Amino acid sequence: METTNARAGVVAVSSTARRTLQASEHRILLACGDLIAASVAVALAIWVWSITAGFPFTPAFLARRAQWFLAVPAWVLVLLPSHNVRTALSARRTTAALARGMALLLAVYLATYFYAPPRALPRLVALYILWEGALLLLAWRLWYLWFFSRGPYLRRVVVVGGGSRADTASRLLREAQPATRIVVSGTDRLVDSVEESGAADVVLATDGQPDDTLLDALLRCQERGLRIVGFAQLYEETLQRVPVEHVDREWLLTSFAEAISTRDASRIVKRAFDIAGALGGLVLSVVAAPVIAAAILLEDGRPVIFRQTRVGRGGALFDILKFRTMVRDAEKDEGPRWAAADDPRVTRAGRFLRRTRLDELPNLLNVLRGEMSLVGPRPERPELVAMLEQQVPFYRTRLMARPGLTGWAQVNRPYGDTVAGASEKLEYDLYYLKHRTLAFDLWILLKTVGTVLGLKGR
Repeated sequence: METTNARAGVVAVSSTARRTLQASEHRILLACGDLIAASVAVALAIWVWSITAGFPFTPAFLARRAQWFLAVPAWVLVLLPSHNVRTALSARRTTAALARGMALLLAVYLATYFYAPPRALPRLVALYILWEGALLLLAWRLWYLWFFSRGPYLRRVVVVGGGSRADTASRLLREAQPATRIVVSGTDRLVDSVEESGAADVVLATDGQPDDTLLDALLRCQERGLRIVGFAQLYEETLQRVPVEHVDREWLLTSFAEAISTRDASRIVKRAFDIAGALGGLVLSVVAAPVIAAAILLEDGRPVIFRQTRVGRGGALFDILKFRTMVRDAEKDEGPRWAAADDPRVTRAGRFLRRTRLDELPNLLNVLRGEMSLVGPRPERPELVAMLEQQVPFYRTRLMARPGLTGWAQVNRPYGDTVAGASEKLEYDLYYLKHRTLAFDLWILLKTVGTVLGLKGR
């Protein structure tokens, strides 16, 4: 990474402008590469299996074992969290993501193998797929890292502005894509800075609206095919959060005009997905629920199920259902308050239930009743909502959607027990509300599985 301060005179870092891939294009490229590498790994595994078992490797032999190619989308799904430039351009993060993906797939396979009929799922071919898939995917990702870290393919960006906002923009660019050359330019030197650096992107990090001179320079940059990015947009793309402190009411209303649309088709699909997921979850929880109930009864007696008033979509109140994790009458003396990290009110069984998120299994009944969704903002208590509406800008905006059993804020910042923490979680909630799709919901649910398996709940 090289940073040149143009306010003291811009130093040319490249004489040739070269279009660089945007974040969305990097994600598509990474997904396609993962898809190809995983497909080749499955084919190679079946080929090796045919040799060791003494079978001829023919199209018919491959077709009879086509079910193993189901591992391909599974690989791509578990690697979705690594489909960002920050992870892909870091050897350490890439290796860690591949290791987590391999461990998760192995755990899923072993669970499936336990319930499958005898000899239905040969163990050897599964190990071949995991081993060869890990090697091929690692080789592909390391090549990607090497290729896009070279000089000709470095991202070149001009940051227009000064002070803390320009410094923050530069830091965000470094976090998003380490292989980036940044030029910080004054507003009067924008066009010269672009020409001398060969930049393909301009980040507008000035306070207020651009004046006529800067607007003219920005238009000239757009004419040359450069991408102009505002500070709030850069913040959102990099951190996948909406910067509450850097947006105004007009931006909020216009940005969510499409996102909060009440189109019948999208609402019906999401509701059907919620019902199917809740029913499936309740069926799977039949075994766990009696064990959880017994643990609660043995340690602290009744009640097993805990009811508490929460705020739903549009401010509607409802009673949320959970397995009880605190002692009885936990709020008798001090009233409603956030739970602390090592809250003495939490029982021993409750601590485990919170870490695994198993205390929220009864939420599935709230989902069936239409009070909650599988994915959405965390449902908060009326007392906390009233307080946070006074202290956090746009806090009520999160009530545009049904609250969720899990959500984008929950998987990125598991708990917010301060006003600052609630403000940060709101940024994640706003990002979800703006970008929510069924695919995004599936990704969040996948990350939630990782939270449960890693005992990262609270």
